[in-house]
Amino acid sequence: MANNSSSLTQSSRRESLNPIPNDKRMFGLSTYIMMWISSMVVIQIFMVGQSFLPPVGSLNLFQAGVVTVISAFFLWIVFVLNSKPGLKYGIPFIVQARSAFGYNGARIASLIRVLPAVFWYGIGSWIGASATNYITDLIWGYSNIWLYFIFFQIMQTIIAFSGMNSIKWFDSILSFVVLGFLIYIVIQLIKVGGLNMQNSWENNAGSWGMPFFAAITASVGVLITAAINNGDLSRYLENKSKNNLIGHFFGIVPMFIIMMFIGILAAAATGIWDPIQAIVSVIPNPIVAVAMMVFIIIAQFTTNLTINIKPPALVIMEIFNMRWGTAVILVGLLSIATFPWILVSSSSFNTFIAFYSAFLGPLLGILLTDYYIVHNQNYRIDDLYKKDQKYNWLGIGSMLIGGVIGICFLSIAWMVSMPLSAILYWAGTRYIPGYKIQPNSTSIEKV
Repeated sequence: MANNSSSLTQSSRRESLNPIPNDKRMFGLSTYIMMWISSMVVIQIFMVGQSFLPPVGSLNLFQAGVVTVISAFFLWIVFVLNSKPGLKYGIPFIVQARSAFGYNGARIASLIRVLPAVFWYGIGSWIGASATNYITDLIWGYSNIWLYFIFFQIMQTIIAFSGMNSIKWFDSILSFVVLGFLIYIVIQLIKVGGLNMQNSWENNAGSWGMPFFAAITASVGVLITAAINNGDLSRYLENKSKNNLIGHFFGIVPMFIIMMFIGILAAAATGIWDPIQAIVSVIPNPIVAVAMMVFIIIAQFTTNLTINIKPPALVIMEIFNMRWGTAVILVGLLSIATFPWILVSSSSFNTFIAFYSAFLGPLLGILLTDYYIVHNQNYRIDDLYKKDQKYNWLGIGSMLIGGVIGICFLSIAWMVSMPLSAILYWAGTRYIPGYKIQPNSTSIEKV
């Protein structure tokens, strides 16, 4: 079963989710890395980094740095592991999920992943609108954030509407601009806030206890969504082992560390929570400040296109056999209904991340267990496109049990729920009658 084209176009429907053969993949290693570099300018990572230090958090600079490095390498590992089915077979996330959750059950699992993406889409657009509002207010004295927010939604919809090629080239071309601006921001934060950073380093004992682990939970939680459905992108990458390892390392790890450190340094240097105001406060003159705001606008486009628009649009297209272009428009409308202007300024921002990651951790744990342990990295792909098994209640039940228990440990939700659900699912495939799978079997059918 093979797709005749690797292109996702505005008229594509459910058949575009068929496996993409290796000779039809549109990404080489360099373009894949560039795509991820531009996609990783996630302002939400910046905001999480800000929350580590007082007055919001209780870590010191050194502990915040340790959290950042641990989180970056953990994310790299899970990206590599969960991208393998997409890379090997050319299948998207929702098809991969059918093995552990059933044909219809995969839709339930997918909704758990894509709902946060819709929220992040709205938040990213609101941050971009805030940056635009700052520029026009500074230059012309005109302020209308609602107009800019709607403009953002329309422009992102137009770019995504045309399909995967538009997303690929828009993100890849802008990757160099993104990287240059990030380096400049780091230099400015160190230059302006050096004394405050030194005081924070010397005078804050911090904590290696629960706040430290809660910080790791929040850091990983920002991108755990992207790790879950990265098969949607890795299926377009040439199937070579080095592409998986190198592509995700250089595309994700350095950029994640830079974005997190910008947030940490901004908190130490300025003490300002709002990401727009924090960046502007260390810029030497209005002209450069405007350039920074343009950068933030670009960053929201690149991030939303790859991480927050594509996943929910694919799921809507699969569930309702809707055209890709129509699904993209629907996702844009849904993101407005999430009221991002409230969430982005809420003191419960990290709680929001922990809550949804309580269920995303189990989803990721079950996907990895199913592919690497239960099926020993071998799927019968034709079976994944059959509707014989509509629901795998073992997978769904394991995910829900882990998620509910994860909520009881909200500050470290996925750390608890991910291994718990993985163990429950594995044990069920070994010992529960009706769900037993022989250790060396490659069949996805539960007997």
